[in-house]
Amino acid sequence: MSSRLRSLARLVTVLAVTAAYVALHLAVSAAGDRTASPGTAALEAGAALWCGLFALLLLGPALWLRHLRRSGAAELVRVVSQYVPPRPPWQRARRVANGLGLLLFGCGAGAVHASGRHGHTMPPALRIPLLLGGVAAVIAALLILRRTRPYAVRPAARALLLSGCRPVLYLRSFGDDEGPVQLDDGADLTLHTREEQLASALGAIGPVIAVGRPGERLPQLGAARFYLPLDDWKPTVLRLMDLSQLIVLRLGQGDGLWWEVEQVRTTQPARKLVLLLPGGESALAARLNTYLPEPLPPGELGAGGEWVSTVIVFDDAWTPRVFPVGPRRSGWSGWFANAGPGAAVDPNTTEVARAVRTALTSSGLRRRTMTWRSRLAAHSALLAGLGLAVTVALASWLGLRALQLIELW
Repeated sequence: MSSRLRSLARLVTVLAVTAAYVALHLAVSAAGDRTASPGTAALEAGAALWCGLFALLLLGPALWLRHLRRSGAAELVRVVSQYVPPRPPWQRARRVANGLGLLLFGCGAGAVHASGRHGHTMPPALRIPLLLGGVAAVIAALLILRRTRPYAVRPAARALLLSGCRPVLYLRSFGDDEGPVQLDDGADLTLHTREEQLASALGAIGPVIAVGRPGERLPQLGAARFYLPLDDWKPTVLRLMDLSQLIVLRLGQGDGLWWEVEQVRTTQPARKLVLLLPGGESALAARLNTYLPEPLPPGELGAGGEWVSTVIVFDDAWTPRVFPVGPRRSGWSGWFANAGPGAAVDPNTTEVARAVRTALTSSGLRRRTMTWRSRLAAHSALLAGLGLAVTVALASWLGLRALQLIELW
């Protein structure tokens, strides 16, 4: 499914849900407001009826687009689903706990924001408990989410089914997974790792999938994992290379990774490959040159960034195009890292996403949303918590109004 068709499916679904909610709200308001005039009540009832009919009319296209989206990923789901281990039932409790943590995070952040912004209009008896309660809720949420978020990640088959797009295949050496799981410092308060932000940026192209490290108890956060047998993994990787629309490969040590480099070089179109080169790894660049018809220009490689310092793409003749990841400038928080404001520090994942976007644009693939998707990923837990808090508040209000309508409250 094309990205435009996927966006259309999301738009139709959002419109249907919104129309259904507005219809329910107007119906409850028209039936429960006893002080309104008969004309106003009739007007609200008519608007509720039209909104309900509009939601029903959108239900058919939404279901059809959902079926079309899922059928487009059928082959990919068949390939990946056989390598996704089943989840035990007890993990559902951890997922519920993760939802509770998100709710606490959203409520706590909202309480702290309200006490800081509108505290001067509140009496101390309300402002102080609101602030202390918000801080306590945020701390409790952080403790819960750090333990429960891995249980709530989507497996690769589910991610492919929900998206319906050809995926982005993320390849890397298992021994280098420690760097991507580090928290990025692009936000003041974040739970999200570098790989999560990179996967979110690449999600502008398609769902990001990766082979999981053998023997890991829980999947790492970021690309959706599936697990291949140790003695028969190469055919599946080759098949996924063919089915993927983009291959992002982070260079590192390991013979298996360099076998993948060779296979991409000999079996895939050159514009399909994006290489991420860690900083200070001249040996990796020298080894990569043995696979290329033209060597990398050494003077153009990025020098900073232990995780990713250079993004490399290729034209149809496998001529490399090098895009260094520029170092960002620290703010006043740089004083706490023994660096003054404006000092050069290692680039965060947003800078990596910007370099990837620029590199892909040079190859003819434009995805302008990659940078802000990476920024939003650093705050996705907070945004999800706020959205969940608003949803619970609206549902509770509608439930209360319904109870008042039938005179049970």
